Amino acid sequence: MGTNIELMDRVGDIVTNYPNTAEVFKQYRIDFCCGGNKSLQQVIEDKRIEQSELLLASLERAAVSRKPDETNWTGRSAAELIEYIVTYHHRYLQSSLPQLSQYVNKVARVHGPHHPELLQVQEWFQALRLDMELHMEKEENEAFPAVIAYELSGTEHSRQQLLQILEELENDHRETGNLLQKIRIATSDFTVPEDACTTFKVTYLKLEELEADMFQHIHLENNILFARAALGKPDEFAG
Repeated sequence: MGTNIELMDRVGDIVTNYPNTAEVFKQYRIDFCCGGNKSLQQVIEDKRIEQSELLLASLERAAVSRKPDETNWTGRSAAELIEYIVTYHHRYLQSSLPQLSQYVNKVARVHGPHHPELLQVQEWFQALRLDMELHMEKEENEAFPAVIAYELSGTEHSRQQLLQILEELENDHRETGNLLQKIRIATSDFTVPEDACTTFKVTYLKLEELEADMFQHIHLENNILFARAALGKPDEFAG
C-alpha cells in the first residue's frame, strides 16, 4: 500500500497524517514540530541531505506501518487532545524537569572542569525548564480554555482572542526548539565521553528522552491543535 508523501508537503503535515514518520525525522535530525511549516524539499536542501531517495523510502515505510494503538488526533475533538497533552506531556514535564535539573546540575559541578560543554548544557536546560513551567501554566489557564471556547462558539471574536494567545505560545515553542538544538549540538548528539560516570550517562539518556517528548508535544499543539484555529475551522475540532 502506498502513500501520497511528496516533496512539497510540510513536514508537520506528514507527521500529522502518518505519525510513525516522526521516528524517521528524528533519525535525520529534522525538526517536525517548531519547523513543521517547512516543506520536505526545503528541509532536504537546508540540511544538505544527499541521499534524499533513502529519506523518502524510509518515510514511505514508516507511513504504512501504523501501530495498532496509534491515535489519529486529527479525528478527535480539541477537548480530547487537550486532555491527552495535559495528562501525558504536561504531567511528564512536571515530574521529569525537577529530577533532570538535579542530574544536570550534578554532572556540571562534578565533570564541568573537564567537560566545559556541560556548563552550557546546564545554562540552556535551566532556561528551558523555566520557560516550560511558565508556558504550561499559560496553556492550561489561558490557551486551552480559549481553544474550547472557540470550539463551542465558532465565532470570529473567540478566534481572534485565541490567535493572540497562540502567537505568543508558538514563539515560546520556537525558543524551546532552539534550546533543545543547542543542547543536542553541545552534547554531540547525547554521546557520552569515555570517562562518564553512571549519573553522566543517565543525564544524557534523560535529556534525549526529554527532547523526544518535547518534539511530539509541540507537534500536537502547533500542527494539529493550534493549526485548526489558524485555519478558522472550529468544526474540525469535533472530529
